[in-house]
Amino acid sequence: MKAYLYLMDNRLKKGLVIGSLVLLILVIGALVANVIIKNRLKEGLNNFSETIKVEYQDIHVNSLNGSVGLIGPKISVLGKTTNKINVQIRLKELSINDFSYWDYFFNDKINVKSISFDQPQIIYHHNSLVNLKSSQDSFEGSFKKDVEIGAIKIINGHLSVFDVANDSLLLKSEEINARVNAVVIKKSNLKDKIPFAFQDYHLTYNNMFYKLNDYENLFVSQANFNADFYKIKNVSIKTKYSKEALSKKIAVERDHFDLTIDSLLVNNHDFGVKNDSAFYFKSDQINFYQPKLIIHRDKLVVDNLNYRSLYSKTLRNFNFGIALSKVYLNNATVVYTEKVNDDPKGGRLEFSNLNAEINNLSNTYKKNETKTTIHIDAIFMKNTPLNVQWDFDVMDNSDEFIFKADIGALDANHMNQFMEPNLNLRLNGIINKNYFTINGNDLTSRIDLKLQYDNFDIVILKKGGKEKNKLLSGLINLFVSKDSKNKSSEFRHGHGTNIERDKTKSVFNYLWLNIKAGLLNAMTGDGEQN
Repeated sequence: MKAYLYLMDNRLKKGLVIGSLVLLILVIGALVANVIIKNRLKEGLNNFSETIKVEYQDIHVNSLNGSVGLIGPKISVLGKTTNKINVQIRLKELSINDFSYWDYFFNDKINVKSISFDQPQIIYHHNSLVNLKSSQDSFEGSFKKDVEIGAIKIINGHLSVFDVANDSLLLKSEEINARVNAVVIKKSNLKDKIPFAFQDYHLTYNNMFYKLNDYENLFVSQANFNADFYKIKNVSIKTKYSKEALSKKIAVERDHFDLTIDSLLVNNHDFGVKNDSAFYFKSDQINFYQPKLIIHRDKLVVDNLNYRSLYSKTLRNFNFGIALSKVYLNNATVVYTEKVNDDPKGGRLEFSNLNAEINNLSNTYKKNETKTTIHIDAIFMKNTPLNVQWDFDVMDNSDEFIFKADIGALDANHMNQFMEPNLNLRLNGIINKNYFTINGNDLTSRIDLKLQYDNFDIVILKKGGKEKNKLLSGLINLFVSKDSKNKSSEFRHGHGTNIERDKTKSVFNYLWLNIKAGLLNAMTGDGEQN
């Protein structure tokens, strides 16, 4: 028995010794591997590329779990010809976690659990003259194996993009946090427009600025994007000049914009590239909450005579596919002011409490397959109810449309703030009801209108817009029926045909040409239904 115990004791001791030696060898091996990997990384980072320079404070390596941390890195990307910094990225830490040695050596792919960018500060100098083809070729050449990443994370990032030409700010965003899960990059897909696939994502950022063009800027206070919905708060698009300054800078007329949106919500969306060629975006529903658009036009500036397409053609000619099942405008406001003389007030039109439902806003269907429909309810000029139904087929090359409106009681005096400075006339009276239908296309249109009104009078003003031109006012009122009550139906009917579109003007000018023709015919004609 003693011999047996002695034998077991020796075996235990040998096992402990062997185990300790193995553990010691593993620890030493890990430490050696850490040093080797760290030195290899240092050598690789110090000689990364002629155009990419990497500086850092320290490197942490754990070969046992396949993790690497780059502490305080600064990455600079230089231009090949200018040798100036195009991109500079500073981070608190760049970490790679759980690198799979098995997949690397036996499955010919790179597989890591996660890559984290902690507090990246990115500055990019954009040069519109640089050909991005060489950068794309370099990107494709850098991938020798397929890559799988469990998650890519950006923590509290900051992005600034400047224009190389004048060092002006093009884009800025703060507090960027993002996570993209299950990222796969295959060598065979590197030439695709989107050369990677992913499962889902989540992106948030605050205080974004984007220069839309030489005149307008976009601002976003908060944004939250994920695979289920997009929610954006406090959106605005503003002309960066005052009205007066803009008029001095432009050679032809251009609207002064001030658009604010309390928030917008995009539900059940999808995006991608169809057949590796055309980008597409679709959503079941988009809501705009409390949008307010203020437009000012200085008519003293030379007219812009460029061709303006109808909305159907604009949508049809998008260079990407869009399919929005429903778009809602909730409690919107639209204010349009126009300056035609030195009067600082100018003319003013206002639509408030505007709610709209837009169906099938899309350029992805075939002709006659479906129509885009727009239904609008609003208050016009403070107290006049307005109802609009507008239909068109985006894929119809003739751009045919139907525009129907039902306008409630309108005191003509409410229109005078626009009529007097812009048309040099004043209206007196009440239009109790007004219905009209406009059928048209890109070339011509017709209108059928009926209205009920009381004690209507047109006053032509003298030059300067203050005093009544008695002679002209008297002449024109000879042809205007004072009211519609001499009709048994109490409605006078008006019509207009072959009304030509001015293709240098907006669609709203086209509608106004029709309404004007219908009103004149109703008030000065026989008033009979055609």
